[in-house]
Amino acid sequence: MVGSNYEREMRDILRKDGWIVFRSAGSFVCDLIALRPQEHKLVEVKSLNGDTYRTSRDKEQFDLLNGYAKQGFDVYYYIRWKGFRPYKWSGWKLPLEPYPIFRRKDENQQLLNNPNPLNTS
Repeated sequence: MVGSNYEREMRDILRKDGWIVFRSAGSFVCDLIALRPQEHKLVEVKSLNGDTYRTSRDKEQFDLLNGYAKQGFDVYYYIRWKGFRPYKWSGWKLPLEPYPIFRRKDENQQLLNNPNPLNTS
């Protein structure tokens, strides 16, 4: 699967949760924009085969999204962990101190191995 397929997969998850979702393919800011009455999300979707994702690889984009989060936008990183079952998505709400390293097995990170990546409580 290519990255755009994972963006569509997350789009469908958000839609099932009642969000109106726009895919902004090829944009610099984020992959998805999700809206509900009185709510909004800027969503960045990443996928990888390993168990670690380093945001410093995408420093410029991460800084931009982290800046939006600090201004009050709801910004989320969702990571699709390929080849891991039963849970395949993890999500983090920004802002986070640069530059976090997201680990699939790190219990200190939010939502790891959570079957519902939209649950941010």
